[in-house]
Amino acid sequence: MEESLLEILSRYVSPRAAESLLGRATEMRKPANPGEWARLVEGVIWPELRRLLPFQEMPPELKAWVREMKALAAQEAEGEEQEQEEEEELRLEAVDLEDPAARTALAQRLARLEGVVGVVVAGESGREELFAGEPVPLDPFHLLLKRQGYQTFYGLLQNNLVAMRALGQGYIGLVARKETNVGRLLHNLRRLTNLSEVEG
Repeated sequence: MEESLLEILSRYVSPRAAESLLGRATEMRKPANPGEWARLVEGVIWPELRRLLPFQEMPPELKAWVREMKALAAQEAEGEEQEQEEEEELRLEAVDLEDPAARTALAQRLARLEGVVGVVVAGESGREELFAGEPVPLDPFHLLLKRQGYQTFYGLLQNNLVAMRALGQGYIGLVARKETNVGRLLHNLRRLTNLSEVEG
């Protein structure tokens, strides 16, 4: 989200000025979800940009980005409501990421979720990848998960949604069309748990 916003801002000011503007806006607290990013742009970044440039209205690209963040936030809220309703029905599923047959079966099942165009099920000893088109490298997102200490993560990558869940030393990653219900994807990922943790 931050990179795509920087790219848009750099169309109107220099890359260094864009980084400085975004840095000042997020100095106190970096937004944690799409809704907060949209509010940051509307309430902080756009007023500052308007002061620097002769714009009366928000530029179309920036307006479209804000609209996209609000749509993502609405999807997330809808998914959370559905998840709360289904909480009692949530059954944890133990998966063994070191078993090739289990990796294949899980990847094939997740690939059938609505909107999903790519799946990576990665363990220490191997991985299973299924992509409808060009493969998307998800290892950098796994490193981000480990570095930040998150169990689950989602974000925008070009025109797709990426949703991840870290399990042990491995991970499960989903790539989906950006209009896909992200709450539903996260719900399916959160119910997965590491077999070794269950047995331990």
